[in-house]
Amino acid sequence: MTQVAKPLSLADMYKMAAERATAWKPDAKLASMGTTTLGLLKPDGTAASWHLIFVSEAANMFVSIDTANGFFTCYASAGKAGRMPDLKPDFFRDGAALYSMAKQHGEALLAQGYGVMLGTAAAPGDRHSTWRINYHKEGAKDGGLHIVIDANTGKLEKVLN
Repeated sequence: MTQVAKPLSLADMYKMAAERATAWKPDAKLASMGTTTLGLLKPDGTAASWHLIFVSEAANMFVSIDTANGFFTCYASAGKAGRMPDLKPDFFRDGAALYSMAKQHGEALLAQGYGVMLGTAAAPGDRHSTWRINYHKEGAKDGGLHIVIDANTGKLEKVLN
């Protein structure tokens, strides 16, 4: 457990987590990354709470790496961690740009007090990697709007209502 002084950007969180994951197992690859309800994505691309999973196929293990309440924690477990996204080494990590897309398409939801949730996804079959944006408000149903962005290029793919 390590204390973090401030919310981390998507890029900084990935870098910090990837360093820890590859120190744990050199073949560790990112399986998923996202914000949690404990710390939604902010306009500057930071979040107070991130959840990442890295997988070591050689060890048949995965490690969960999280930030919440000002702490950075890592927990390893045996087994697999789901479908692996086809993320390129330089995949899109600009949290501020992703928030901007969330605002562009969901400004009405943000005005109603919803916050931005962000997470990766891997399509069945080809493992096409996407960032998925949705909207969360404590005590309410999700906003009903989902934005799909190519996780490797940062290009908008579709907006689902």
